[in-house]
Amino acid sequence: MKSGHILGIALQTAFAVVVVVASDPETVARREREQQQLLERDDLVSDEFIRGEDGQHDARTVDGSSTVGAANLSTTDGESVAHSEAWTHEPVCTEFLGELDSPLCVYTNSSFSEGRGISIFTTPKIADEIASLLPFQDAAALSSRGINVATDTWYTKEIPGKGMGMMAKHDLQRGELLTVYTPFLLAHTENILNTTEREKYLQIGLSQLPKQSQEQYRALAKIYHLPEVVVQDVVKANSFEMHLGGQMHLAVFPESSRLNHACAPNAQYYLDPDLLTHVVHAVRPIAKDEEITISYTTPYEPFSVRQKYLEKAFHFTCSCSRCQEGAATDSGLVEIHNLQESLGNWGADSTASVKKAERLVKVYEQEGLDAFLDNAYGHAALMYNSVGSIRGAQKYARLAAEAASLKQGPDSSDVKFWLELVENPQEHSSWKRRKVDREL
Repeated sequence: MKSGHILGIALQTAFAVVVVVASDPETVARREREQQQLLERDDLVSDEFIRGEDGQHDARTVDGSSTVGAANLSTTDGESVAHSEAWTHEPVCTEFLGELDSPLCVYTNSSFSEGRGISIFTTPKIADEIASLLPFQDAAALSSRGINVATDTWYTKEIPGKGMGMMAKHDLQRGELLTVYTPFLLAHTENILNTTEREKYLQIGLSQLPKQSQEQYRALAKIYHLPEVVVQDVVKANSFEMHLGGQMHLAVFPESSRLNHACAPNAQYYLDPDLLTHVVHAVRPIAKDEEITISYTTPYEPFSVRQKYLEKAFHFTCSCSRCQEGAATDSGLVEIHNLQESLGNWGADSTASVKKAERLVKVYEQEGLDAFLDNAYGHAALMYNSVGSIRGAQKYARLAAEAASLKQGPDSSDVKFWLELVENPQEHSSWKRRKVDREL
C-alpha cells in the first residue's frame, strides 16, 4: 500500500442528540438525581457546555469594569488582550489561566455572514487565527459558495418520541447537498472553569448575537432542562467537534442540530475548519417525507455496545431500523470485520480475493452502512489492483474517492489518495502484489 496511507475506519463524533421524554418513575427519578448532581458539581466536563439572556454587553471583564473604546482589553489580572477588527464587540475575558498559559475570551461578530452572527469562546491566539480565515477576510466568501443558504431539500417537524427531526422535502439522491452552515457558537473544550463561571461567558457570547440567532439557539434540544445552565445544555445536546488552532472546540450549528441519529444513517457529514462549516449530503436515495439521519457513533460496534453508549452519552434509547432487529444485526458486523481483516492481510498467508472484496461491498449495503462505503470500496480497489485488474481498481477507487468526499470533504487526503490510484494504478505499490486471483 502507498506509504503513509492506512485504510481504516474514521470515527466521527457528533454531539447532536434527540431528547426522549421519559415517563416511567424510575427513569424520571434518575434524571432528577442527575439534574441535582449537575448543579452541585464544581464543573462540567468539556463537552457539557450550556444559553444566554437578552441584553447587550459593554466590553469588560467579568467584574463589571468597562473597557469600551479601548484598543486592548485587560483581563482581571491585568494582562492585555488585543481587539481585532474581525469582532463587532470588545472581547470579554477570564483571568489568566495558567493551565492554558492564556485567558479565555468571548469574541463576537454579530454581522458575520450577512447578519447570521458568530460568537467564539477561546484564547486570544486562536481567535487571531480564526480571524485570519477566509470567511472573516472576504464578506462574500460564504454566500458565493452557497454556505448559510437554504437548499430547499428539507423541513423540520416533531417526531413522536424523538423531538424535532429533519425530513426530506422531495426525493433525494446520493450525493445531493442537504445543509452547509456555519455555527452560532464555538467553545474551547477547556475543563478549567466551573459550570457557573463558564455559563456566564457563554451567555455573553449568545446575547451578543442577532436576536433571531439567539432565538434559534434557545429553541434547540436540551438534556438537563436547567435554566441555570441553558447555554451549556444546548451545547451538550447539539454540538459537533471542530479542530481550530490546534485545539478542539465544540460548535453548535442550529440547522444541522435537527438531524437525528440512526445506526444505518441515510446522510453523512464532514466539517471544514477553514470555512467554519458543517456539510451534509445524502448517501443513498431518500424518499419525500422520509427522515434524514446521521450517525452519532461508530456503526461497527455490536448492538448492545451502541445502545449503552447512546443512552449514557446522549440520554436516549435508539430505535432505528438496525436496533429494532437487536443483536441479529451483529452477524453482519462480524462478517465485515472478518472480510476486512482478510483483505487487509498482505502477507503470504493472505486469503484475500476479489470475491471477498465484492462480498464486503454487498454486506455494507445490506447493513445500511452507505455512509461508510469508502472503507469497502477502498478494500475492493486495492484488491483488484493487487491482481492486475486496472478496470476494477479504477472503478472502486472512483467510488472510494466519492464516498470519502462525502465523509471527509473533497480536499481530504483520502480523496487525493484514491484519485491518484485512478490515474496511475500500475504505479501503486499494490499493483499485482498478490498472485492472480483464480476467481477472475
